Amino acid sequence: MNKKERLDAVLHHKEPDRIPWTMYASFPPWGEAERKFRNKGLTLIYQHFPIVKVTFPEMEVTEKNKYILEGDRGRNVILREFKTPAGQVSAQHEFIIDSIPMPGDLIQRFGSEIDEELLSWVTRHPFQNESDYEVLEYIYKNNKFKTNYGDFIFTDKIVGSDGYIMANMGKSPFQVLLYELMGAEKCYLEIADNPKKLKKLYEVIYKHQKRKFILAAKSPATLIWVPDNLTTVLTPPAYFEEYYVPFYNEMADILHREGKILAIHMDGNLNSLVNIIGKTRIDIVEAFTPPPMGNLSLTEARKAWKDKIIWINFPGSVLATASAKLIEDYTINMLKSVAPGDNFIIGCTENYPMESWEIAFGAIESALEKYGEFPVKC
Repeated sequence: MNKKERLDAVLHHKEPDRIPWTMYASFPPWGEAERKFRNKGLTLIYQHFPIVKVTFPEMEVTEKNKYILEGDRGRNVILREFKTPAGQVSAQHEFIIDSIPMPGDLIQRFGSEIDEELLSWVTRHPFQNESDYEVLEYIYKNNKFKTNYGDFIFTDKIVGSDGYIMANMGKSPFQVLLYELMGAEKCYLEIADNPKKLKKLYEVIYKHQKRKFILAAKSPATLIWVPDNLTTVLTPPAYFEEYYVPFYNEMADILHREGKILAIHMDGNLNSLVNIIGKTRIDIVEAFTPPPMGNLSLTEARKAWKDKIIWINFPGSVLATASAKLIEDYTINMLKSVAPGDNFIIGCTENYPMESWEIAFGAIESALEKYGEFPVKC
């Protein structure tokens, strides 16, 4: 099997020739080691592809940049203002910059829709007070969608068998509130102080996302990805059952009718959610992070999620601190715990220290070379 066929086999609950090994395409440094690992089976995952684009014809968006310099480094502070007939909201983001801009520098943003990994700190969320509910509802109600099917087909042809493209749908409705619009503290205060208004906004965002999923289900993409950052630290079981499960199940049903596969990025502590997740109709728990970073073992997860694919995130703390021998042993023990290895993919979905990247992933490659054949025997 080639790398894409191997992933496709697991995604459709079939037997691969070897355990798939993946990494987000924006992570590995280009060069000889990257090519060596790819030749040995490492599959790059393009997780940012916008299969459906959203436009807001009745909204004006302006962006103001400010550099705060500290020696030869600094921060790029970006203020975005969203003006609508219902009012205005704004958000502030910050990026670390590694070099001071010069007067003659051109403003450029490198990368593409599918491989750019540009993450910012949100230092001011759009929702600040009760009057912002009306503005945010207007934004999510009054939008247009544009399908991106042609670009997906073109990109998929370029990537070929060397990687796999996820159709990125954005976060689920409650995660939009929690991470993007309000921040965790403000979100839970609003649940207590303005439960009806928060639930109404949640429902507006739900309908917005549902319209996107209906279009994604008709697309040429197979794997539909929701980049939630699920953890019990911010999502207790009762909230998960009320705000997440109905959305996951309805979107899964929409996708399944068209033969699509739903993956949810769940990279946090999941111990108290394990049984509820098992009852959902999602197909893949993606970025599942076992101990020592997560609090749920692979053995426990496999027992609870018999019909689901577990696509792990190799714990970053192991990659950052362990020796090559310990990383190889960790990988071998992981393979033992999932033997024969059905419905299982090894992935890397978070940043890791560049200085140890070749040693760390060389150790994973060594373990897979010895014991990665399906069915696993170690």
